[in-house]
Amino acid sequence: MPKINVYLPDALASAVKDANVPVSAVCQAALAEAVERIGRTRKGITALRDPATPAAILGRIGEGVRKRMTPRLLAALRVAGLDAEGQAGAAVSSLDLLRGLLDDGENFAVRLLTSQGVDVDALAEAAGASRTDEPGAPDVESSDAFLGRLTMPGRLACAAALETVAELGHNYVGCEHLLVGLVASEGQAHDILAEYGVQAAALRQGISAAAAGVMLERSRSADRSDATIADLTRRLEAIERRLAGASGE
Repeated sequence: MPKINVYLPDALASAVKDANVPVSAVCQAALAEAVERIGRTRKGITALRDPATPAAILGRIGEGVRKRMTPRLLAALRVAGLDAEGQAGAAVSSLDLLRGLLDDGENFAVRLLTSQGVDVDALAEAAGASRTDEPGAPDVESSDAFLGRLTMPGRLACAAALETVAELGHNYVGCEHLLVGLVASEGQAHDILAEYGVQAAALRQGISAAAAGVMLERSRSADRSDATIADLTRRLEAIERRLAGASGE
């Protein structure tokens, strides 16, 4: 049977050892689940990029992906789907997707742009002033209302976002992934982002760096927790020794 090395942070490795976790069985189950998830994701990517994909399949893709979306991405997509009067628009372009992302100034996509020196306010103004005119008639019969309303550039951006999720090994779909998708695909959003110097490779690096930072902070938190527990244990043991000595006098 082939062997795969798995590297863990020190704190997690100690916890796994102390808990006597069956590492091989757990890893096999997790990897099998990941393979199945990535397989579904890749099929969805292919279907989104095919203009002839039936409405029913678009619906199933939408239902599956929505379960993995972060609340902020869901909120951004709701904004993207509204017209100037606040009603559901007939079509949703890549430009609408960008406007939806920029509507929330606190999501990770906006913070990534800010960290790369992009004037987000100017970008939002440019996106708002641009016309929405992209190819691809919306599929009004789609059981997934949102995917069915996407223009082809919008669908290609979503496909590229899912591709980014798979490449980074993430189990969720967030605003940052859609931003990469908009930059990596063709459409009005890509053109505006390119004018502001936004590059997909730099965005991916920013996402990876942020993920590494989160893992490091979690590891440090675990180390601090272990140190606190050890200190409390020593104090309790000292109290017990004093009590035992007092009772023996």
